[in-house]
Amino acid sequence: MKKYFRSNHSSLYYESPVIISLVMGLLLFIVAMLAQSLIYAYERVSMETDILNPASMLLGYFKSFRDVLIMFSIAAVILAVLLKKFLPIRIRIKRMVQRGLFYYPLGNPLRLKEGELLPPVRVREIDDGRYEIRIRVTAFALDDLSAVASNISSSINSRSFDRYAVIGQDSDIAMNWVKFIVDDVTINRKLTVSSVEQLKTGVPTKLAIQSNASIDLSTSGSILVAGKTRSGKTTGIISLLLQALQYGRDDFGSEIIIIDPKRAELSRLPHTVTLSDDGEGMDIIAALQRFESAIVKRQKILNDMSEEKGDAVKWWDARMHVSFLFIDEYVAARSIFPSKASKENPDYSLNNFDGLVKRIVTMGASAGCYMIISIAEASVESGGLPAMIRSAMSTKILFKPTLTEARLIWDSEKLKDFPDRLYNAGDAWFSSTDGINDNVTYVSFPQMDFKVYYELGRLLKEYYDV
Repeated sequence: MKKYFRSNHSSLYYESPVIISLVMGLLLFIVAMLAQSLIYAYERVSMETDILNPASMLLGYFKSFRDVLIMFSIAAVILAVLLKKFLPIRIRIKRMVQRGLFYYPLGNPLRLKEGELLPPVRVREIDDGRYEIRIRVTAFALDDLSAVASNISSSINSRSFDRYAVIGQDSDIAMNWVKFIVDDVTINRKLTVSSVEQLKTGVPTKLAIQSNASIDLSTSGSILVAGKTRSGKTTGIISLLLQALQYGRDDFGSEIIIIDPKRAELSRLPHTVTLSDDGEGMDIIAALQRFESAIVKRQKILNDMSEEKGDAVKWWDARMHVSFLFIDEYVAARSIFPSKASKENPDYSLNNFDGLVKRIVTMGASAGCYMIISIAEASVESGGLPAMIRSAMSTKILFKPTLTEARLIWDSEKLKDFPDRLYNAGDAWFSSTDGINDNVTYVSFPQMDFKVYYELGRLLKEYYDV
């Protein structure tokens, strides 16, 4: 049924069924008590005058009317209690949003005009404690609707819903509707695992982050990870690598290569790549070239399969396992190489390093080959990450995020609803162009209660030595 904006609508018009039922029960009880007062007054007058009033024959009907009102008032209160307990949260959120946007005394944030058609509001649960609110654009401007995230947050900020807040918004290409994501920010979705096996999702193309978030490699690309020291960045990346390593090496030349240009903890693990004893990074160039060769080989296999089948064959359909090349501290790796190559070693230069990285990032996904780039500062260009590479990496993660750093990774429009607060190690903002996590969301990477580096070394050894 279509509804129209009226500035004189009462607050009850937009209230939840729980409140409406309680109010109806109260009104019925008040009317019943008024009826009881009239009955009492009539009976007292009759007793004092001892005169039979001709209307006394209606007294019985009047008492029955009073009893019916009392029963209905009790039923309304019981209904309110049942609604409070069993009414879906999405319906309660919908009514609160409608009240916050359409009830005139609250400010009319959409600048609706008298008699204007109210926009449809749809609410659905997309995850435990997370809801999607869709509001269709009607006669008002899309900008008016896009700017009401704070109104929606405040409208649901009641005693029962004070833990909910708008954490993101989006609109369709045709600008017909605006979508708001409302989340229960108090739910702990962090995975706590006591063994490396508990990290596996059971789906080779999906890497778990927390109970309701994962990276779907079948629809996303290489991964950019930023975060300062002690932000949990390296441990978070290791949790992803541990999942990929458990599937083992495939028959198509899959690779999982870790490059540690700082010669830190990761460099002590088997089959990792670091600087030579004289501080040279030729092994790093060789690792990048090896990974690029694997991409070419795997892509040719897929092309041949596709030609034979007469349709495109995806790498996961060919039973290929994911390949990763992880560069820990990308800026440190770039600083190793001279800007120009020497005649004796034409491959050893910053230009060649950057070129290999660009080709892997832009060409690898179709062959199931992804790069993970780790940087301490989310800066770009000089001393940081080239803008082209940053744009090409479709999965982005910022550990212990701040709005200042986040704006160097994501468009500011995607961050306007995010609170700038203190985060713990392992907490991050995350997005991926997989159709599910396109909007920036808050995640918390797994807590791994086992010897992380030992398990990483063991799995690397099994991956390459078996």
